[in-house]
Amino acid sequence: MTDLLSSTPADQLRARLDDPQVAASLNALLDNVDVLALLIQMVNGVLQRGDTITESLSAALHEVRGATGHGPGYLVEPTRKLVEDAPAIADAATALIDSGMLRREVVDLLGRFANAAVDGVRTAERNHTSLGGVLPTVRALRDPDVARGMGMLIEVARSIGKTL
Repeated sequence: MTDLLSSTPADQLRARLDDPQVAASLNALLDNVDVLALLIQMVNGVLQRGDTITESLSAALHEVRGATGHGPGYLVEPTRKLVEDAPAIADAATALIDSGMLRREVVDLLGRFANAAVDGVRTAERNHTSLGGVLPTVRALRDPDVARGMGMLIEVARSIGKTL
């Protein structure tokens, strides 16, 4: 092999091109020359706009500080607590998933109950609904909606009783 120090630059280049690793690297570079050109343009753009980017980041941090009354450091404690509690949270999430509580029909039913409860409370408050004894309660059972609701509650009570 020719001594690289005593040869001409052209000889040095030929010697390096004869190295299979150098040739493979050059081929990889040539295969990706468009990506390299884009990266160079991006880096150049970042360098040219470095001051603007720094000012924008600084302004964003000041906005966060102004909106929260804290700097980004205020996230340290909640993040530490979240990481510390992660095993318990994961265990609870697994139990919730395994329980069947997230099945579509359960979520839909809970939504119906919640909406009915809110509507019922609003109506009771608006109408000042109250039952003044056994007779008004029995009369209320004649209402088809009340009768269906009570029937559903009785069947739910039966199902719960079977699991006890």
